[in-house]
Amino acid sequence: MNWKAFITVCVSAFFVSFPQNIIGCGGGDDPYDYYTSFFHQNLPDAAGYKPFYYTGINFLFDETEPTDVSDVLADEWANYCGNGVKNDDAKRFVNKFSRDVIATLYNKIEKNTKNIIPDSVLKNSMSNYFIKTKDLEGLGYILYARQVEPFVVGSYDYWEPIERDSVKMAKLIKNGTQLYNASKKTFFKLKYAYQIQRLALYSGRNEDAIKFYDDYVSVTKSESVLQQLCIALKAGGLFRTGRQKEAAYFYSKAFSGSTVKRISNYLGFKWSINSEDNRNDYLSFCKNDKEKADMLALFAMSSSYDDELKTIQTIYTLNPASTALEVLVVREINKLEDKYFTPNIQLEKGGKTFYYYYTSDETKINVDKKGTEAILLSKFLHEAAQNPKVKNRGLFEAAAAHAAYITKEYANAKEYLSAAQKLNCTEKVKDQLALTNLLVTISEKQTIDAAFEEQLLPSIEWLAKKAKAEKPIQIDYYELGQWKKFYRDLMCEILARKYHAQNDLGKEALCIGAADRMTYGNDQVINYGNGIDFVRGSLNSTEAEKLFTLFISSKQNAFEKYLLSHNSIKKETVVDHLGTAYLREYDYTNAIAWYKKCTDKESLKITTDPFIDLLYDQEEALAHEAKFSTTKLAFAEEMLRLTKLISTDKKNAAKYYYKIATGMYNMTYYGHAWKLVEYNRSGSDGYYIPKDANAFEKQYYGCFAAEENFKKALNASSDKNFKARCLFMMAKCSQKQEHQPQYEEYGYNDWDKMDTARKEYEISFKRNRYFPQFVKDYKGTAFYAEAFNSCSYLRDFVGKK
Repeated sequence: MNWKAFITVCVSAFFVSFPQNIIGCGGGDDPYDYYTSFFHQNLPDAAGYKPFYYTGINFLFDETEPTDVSDVLADEWANYCGNGVKNDDAKRFVNKFSRDVIATLYNKIEKNTKNIIPDSVLKNSMSNYFIKTKDLEGLGYILYARQVEPFVVGSYDYWEPIERDSVKMAKLIKNGTQLYNASKKTFFKLKYAYQIQRLALYSGRNEDAIKFYDDYVSVTKSESVLQQLCIALKAGGLFRTGRQKEAAYFYSKAFSGSTVKRISNYLGFKWSINSEDNRNDYLSFCKNDKEKADMLALFAMSSSYDDELKTIQTIYTLNPASTALEVLVVREINKLEDKYFTPNIQLEKGGKTFYYYYTSDETKINVDKKGTEAILLSKFLHEAAQNPKVKNRGLFEAAAAHAAYITKEYANAKEYLSAAQKLNCTEKVKDQLALTNLLVTISEKQTIDAAFEEQLLPSIEWLAKKAKAEKPIQIDYYELGQWKKFYRDLMCEILARKYHAQNDLGKEALCIGAADRMTYGNDQVINYGNGIDFVRGSLNSTEAEKLFTLFISSKQNAFEKYLLSHNSIKKETVVDHLGTAYLREYDYTNAIAWYKKCTDKESLKITTDPFIDLLYDQEEALAHEAKFSTTKLAFAEEMLRLTKLISTDKKNAAKYYYKIATGMYNMTYYGHAWKLVEYNRSGSDGYYIPKDANAFEKQYYGCFAAEENFKKALNASSDKNFKARCLFMMAKCSQKQEHQPQYEEYGYNDWDKMDTARKEYEISFKRNRYFPQFVKDYKGTAFYAEAFNSCSYLRDFVGKK
């Protein structure tokens, strides 16, 4: 909870009646970075709408009121006093000076006493105004407002109700009414009306709060923010007396009339409406088309999921000049990016999503529906952009073009982009048009070649410059830099997937690495990130060799030079990976050659024995390995030596095969030295081979090569006890090849099927295909007894459980 936002909203009339913790906290996801977006939220010129930008996770985009009431009131006081009074001094005088100090100043002016006044007060330009003009009416009001304040402010302890003294408040209302009638200036009449109205509401005199507005405020024509604050107070009185629809109307008037207390008035409106009611029931209170348009805008802003195109069209018909339309248009585009564009782009292979993304069954069902909505929205926005009454027509055309891009109607997108060039667009909109044009240009291109890369580079550099120049917005502990996200996602989700489609995994990796560099900082060399993970997880030796060749090439084009120099992936990263890539492929000669080229020798160290022979799988180091150390290079050299010995020392081939098989098993996910071939290991993987697994992943999770070499060791030996050990190790390998059902393979409505599949898996897992032969042929061996005592699955099998 943002405390400043809370204190702002808790003094509203709405929060007199309802719990003050309405603004709920979001979940664990980043509410500002959970879908792919390329449409900037700050495009509207409409001021005071940031809390209502789109996010489908948080209740509000920003919980901070867009305008500080005290700032506006200070401006009004400074204008009242004249040019000699500074706004900051007015704010300090009205909000910071104690009542006693102001009373002393009042007495000094009225009675010409010699009271001592602090220098900090005397140096204040507003103090000088009162001393010079002897404006006792103004000072008198401030003294009265200070008396009222304790009875109408909120409390930091928002879990406990605020206790108010209704008797004292009634006396203040009576006094305020007298002062209202005695006031000579309209400026102060409105101020007194505001004070007595909120005293009435906060003391539970709801009908009086309504009446005071009608009798005192509505007849006062003073231009002041207090007009809108009083309207909201009347709305609070109406709400508390059960007249919710009328309350919603007045909250709507207060919301559209000023940027002050926008969140408070929005919340009051939200609680005043029933989503099941016909909106026309509320609109019937509106006096003209503008008021109807304003209320419909609030209805639309309160919807984070539903399509609001029809509402936008109605607002456009009622009041095409509505500033709220700009915000609603951007919200609809962002909704489509969330609900339509992102689910579709996630279906494309390749690239990397930097944010956490989850697709529900409902999302999948609604994708096609959202696509139809996007097409209709695009056409409407283009037509609306032709109307000279529309404010920020360029924004409408830019949104039309972007909606067309989202739905892959590239011809329409280009038409709308061209139409926008003829309009008087703001600089923000011009930048958005350039970004959408870049996206369309990339999407239309079937193959990215050197010529297209040359054409692309200036736009990529422009986008990077925008990302670096943008000052991030701080909301609570989140830092928002939308241009940085645009650059990141264009590189890792758009360009990377293009390269993936043409089987250029090296440049796909570089695009992801460039996104890393922008995300984590441009001035530091980073040794981690999605790009490096992609190299290590997705590039085989052939692809890695190709990437290395690009690093050392003297014929790099300008785009390639840019990618390589703005990246988390370095040449050393590729060299290290090449040794590991060849080790994964059991090409020990090339693994050795590349490991010898590696400059970071520390990265080659292994602190667990890669040839240890364990019946129990254990990934962690054993107690006796506290000081153990070897290297990937040494392992590769030993595996190569053993491979050669099989041919030259056939008498001991079984022993060599077994040690090779042990090394291969320890290289797997279940092995004691998995760090030989991987850099990270999740404890939730294993006992299934991932869908679309590459050759390495099949071995890493399936232990096929290890099983094959244990089998070769068995066949090459005549020692029955040794053969028993080989067969048991083959059983361990085959056990890993049983597919364990995964949650993602079953929908929300298929938990019963999941449960059945789990039970079948457990049976199959224990019924190892090698156990019958193991029991039949080796039951009398010493190793059989060792295995029987160690393996519960074997005991279950023998016991027919």
